[in-house]
Amino acid sequence: MKKFFKLMMTSLLLFSFLIPYTTFAMADETTIEWQDIKLTDDEFNAILENNPDNDIAPYTSGLILTYRIAIAKSGTSDLVIAGQTNCSTGVVRSGFSIVTVQRRTNSSSSWSTYKTYKDIYSESRVCNLSKTITIDKGYQYRVTCTHYAKKSFLSTEKINNTSNTVTF
Repeated sequence: MKKFFKLMMTSLLLFSFLIPYTTFAMADETTIEWQDIKLTDDEFNAILENNPDNDIAPYTSGLILTYRIAIAKSGTSDLVIAGQTNCSTGVVRSGFSIVTVQRRTNSSSSWSTYKTYKDIYSESRVCNLSKTITIDKGYQYRVTCTHYAKKSFLSTEKINNTSNTVTF
């Protein structure tokens, strides 16, 4: 009987690692969320013009034709983010694999991560991003991102990009 009990306990311990389980964490009260916003074409393009690097033609594999990211102030504490990944015909998924809002104090030379968002995709060859986020005053802000395009399992492209800088 003792052997049987030991065998059962050992089996339970071994197989407990194979059983999937879910853990839950309490939500952080300081969670920073961004909101979708509707921009007219003129507003969208005006924000994208804030970043002079958007007009530089990249050396790409041909999937991503143009890519743009820029930010602008809205009011006293809102940051508006506008971005676009525009791809060639045949691309079935485009967008941003990661978008990171970064900040630094005016006297600092290094950027720190304020908020990161992942997997923003469109099931088409063009993906537009227009978001707003409430930020803290007393910092400079910028956005970094990775533009993404997928034509097939073996044909993908990623390009890193950085927006202009805005001071609040």
